Amino acid sequence: MALLAAMLLALGFPAIAGSAAQAQADPCTGTWSIVMGGFTLAGPGVTGETSAYLIGDQPVGYNSADPMSGYNELNRLFWLHRSQCPADHIKIVGHSEGAGIVHAWVTNNQGAGNYNAVLLADPKRDAGPGGPGLSSTPGNQLIGYPLAGTDNWFGGVPVLEVCNHDDEICDTSAGWYGYLFAGAHSRYDFNAYDYSNTASGVWYR
Repeated sequence: MALLAAMLLALGFPAIAGSAAQAQADPCTGTWSIVMGGFTLAGPGVTGETSAYLIGDQPVGYNSADPMSGYNELNRLFWLHRSQCPADHIKIVGHSEGAGIVHAWVTNNQGAGNYNAVLLADPKRDAGPGGPGLSSTPGNQLIGYPLAGTDNWFGGVPVLEVCNHDDEICDTSAGWYGYLFAGAHSRYDFNAYDYSNTASGVWYR
């Protein structure tokens, strides 16, 4: 399920997923990645996102019906690793709702330094090329922070936004056919290791 489904559900489901407990310090590897998946509906009231379908060092577990829970967990994981491995470059990769949450986090943490972000099917993507993401539509303003609205307020942080031209979530001019029937929303590279630490701009294909 995608961001639209999240916006149609009440944000009251219990959180059933969390990031794996870190009983010991993260390894300091030079580059370390955090990956964050999108909205999920695994059953009645089951909105826990494990982010396990993305490949990276640390998946973010959160209640995808409560975007702020994801924002707060991302913030915790980032600063915990920064305290443990201050020299590491941190790469954050988000998909769909996860990309929107990462987008908002980057906007608020432009001064953190030595990190970059990759946003796959970002609902908060500004227009150009193509239309803006789903967060631009009037009904989606009701969802509130951190998902409402579109922008590209990243400061000097290298941010790469990847959007398929037929994916309604990141391009509202696409229509829903590609999302519903052509696999547009899953046709991304979900491996954090495949993206450069310095990649920026928009890949629109």
